[in-house]
Amino acid sequence: MPSTHPNKTGSYFYFSKPERWAAFVLLVLIGMVMVLPKFLWQQKPDLLIPLALEQFGIDTMYMRDAYAELANASVKDPFVFDPNTASVTTLQSLGFSAKLATTLDHYRAKGGIIKSGNDLFKIWGMPPDLATRLAPYVRTSIKNTASKTWAAALRPGYPQAAPIDINTASISEFEALKGIGPVLAARIVGFREKQGGFVRVQDLLQIYGVKDSLLQTLAPYLRLEDGRVPKSNLNQASVLQLVQKAGLQVVVAQAVVRWRQQNGAFATFDELENFEGLSAASMAALRRLFFIE
Repeated sequence: MPSTHPNKTGSYFYFSKPERWAAFVLLVLIGMVMVLPKFLWQQKPDLLIPLALEQFGIDTMYMRDAYAELANASVKDPFVFDPNTASVTTLQSLGFSAKLATTLDHYRAKGGIIKSGNDLFKIWGMPPDLATRLAPYVRTSIKNTASKTWAAALRPGYPQAAPIDINTASISEFEALKGIGPVLAARIVGFREKQGGFVRVQDLLQIYGVKDSLLQTLAPYLRLEDGRVPKSNLNQASVLQLVQKAGLQVVVAQAVVRWRQQNGAFATFDELENFEGLSAASMAALRRLFFIE
């Protein structure tokens, strides 16, 4: 009995009804994928952005007015203008929408100032393309003085101080100078009393807290009258006083104090003539700034 073989080739191309529907849907999807991009790119770019955002569930309702205004706005030839004084009509003639011009007008009414063309980008709702086109034509005549006003209000007020004599000024007079507080003022007066007065204005640099920059700032308000430099008792002067006030070398000042301790108080300035290292200028300073008692 001859064997029979089933027709297997035909069974390969046989599809059931569900399979035929599935193949049809697949072909439709493939066609949409091929045709849809061509359809989308034919739309206006300003409509594609909201469409793409809506695909992600972002509400673009508030954006539609802005896109509609951009679509209806015509490109105007720019001209030089001052955004701080231009009227709403002038702004609209430059390409501002009515809403955008009103926004800028309200900003100016509240004290806002456009200082340069770059500030156009900061206006709420300003299209970047419009700001880029108008920025080179911005000319402002109003300077921003608000920050200066606040800086002046916050700056500590110091009255115009009169020059003072550093050898007679009180603590309060020193404290009235800018840069000198109550602690430093008391330190200056204490140092002056301990040293028997200042010989030079630069002697203030020997005081802790008085820097060279501060002394340069206060120089117009500091004076020193030679006739009012207080004299100190030579027989009570320390080594430091002789060095700082008369300008003696440390070795010479130590020799003077040692001689006084060993031989008693000086009776006259002539007794100092034989001290080695004591120059004529130093002797003149001793006679001028010290007395013997």
